[in-house]
Amino acid sequence: MRVGVVGPVAPDLFADNVGDALERTGHVVTYLGAAHSRYSSRVVTRVAAVARQALTSLDERVQRSIADAALEAQCEVVINIDAYLMPGIVSRLKRAGVPVAFWFPDHVALMGRQLMLLAPYDALFFKDPHIVDHLRATLDVPVYYLPQACNPRWHRPVVDAATEPYLVIAGNMHPARVRLLERLIAKGIPLKLYGGAIPRWLPDSPVRGAHVGRAVFREDKARIFRSAAGVLNTMQLGEVTGVNSRLFEAAGCGAAVLTEFRPTVPELFDVGGEVLAYHDFDELLDLATRLLGDAGLAARLGDAAARRAHRDHIYDLRVATILEKVA
Repeated sequence: MRVGVVGPVAPDLFADNVGDALERTGHVVTYLGAAHSRYSSRVVTRVAAVARQALTSLDERVQRSIADAALEAQCEVVINIDAYLMPGIVSRLKRAGVPVAFWFPDHVALMGRQLMLLAPYDALFFKDPHIVDHLRATLDVPVYYLPQACNPRWHRPVVDAATEPYLVIAGNMHPARVRLLERLIAKGIPLKLYGGAIPRWLPDSPVRGAHVGRAVFREDKARIFRSAAGVLNTMQLGEVTGVNSRLFEAAGCGAAVLTEFRPTVPELFDVGGEVLAYHDFDELLDLATRLLGDAGLAARLGDAAARRAHRDHIYDLRVATILEKVA
């Protein structure tokens, strides 16, 4: 099947993993680009965002190239993962007979203008059951729960487990995460942080000293996650009942995952046997101390998590679900 994918593409981004899974399962993939251009300057990015809010017709005009590319490639299905795609672009694809699915990779606080609810999608997929339950109860839209996943091509065990005496955290350094990590550092928990640069508007913090200064992707991520005593997975406040991609990626890499609890965690992994989950800081501190003091426990958890992730939570299975609904 010829499948178009809408969204920004870079190593280990969502569109990269979705497209790779489609190709691995025998489909021909056309990457149709992102709905919005990404700029190196934050000022330019903000100005562009203001302009788009004021001139929605301009947004749709710019995005016509996405529909043009899909039709030129004779896509039989389009999977959109970009919340900024204008409803008119979806309508144009539908008029041409192309089924279109939407899979939202973020939490509820990042739904923006909720453009996906104005577009005539054949199916909408969200990773948070809270969103799905609310939309099903109130709107007549074809909405489904679909959590994220790992990519077994690069989210897999590649080195020995738990050989490094620290916890790893990967992701953006937002205030809630920074404050939590400060508490762990104050308690003597050794940390290594990966991801984009810490924003300059955040105050001075010992967290800055633990930041490596770069993000990690693919096999590099797998090596760093697996070799750490554990991967600490803190979630955004907007993750109401669902979980983030880091949980699946770290599990797939064979890391000992210490994740913030959400109601769906026990449905996805065996808590205690495959991952560890904390409800409050005292429990987090206790579990982190256990991992740092017991490499055998970390290795057992990581091995079990990888087996479960590669069996039940790979992108190959997720894209098959989408295609079953819309193709």
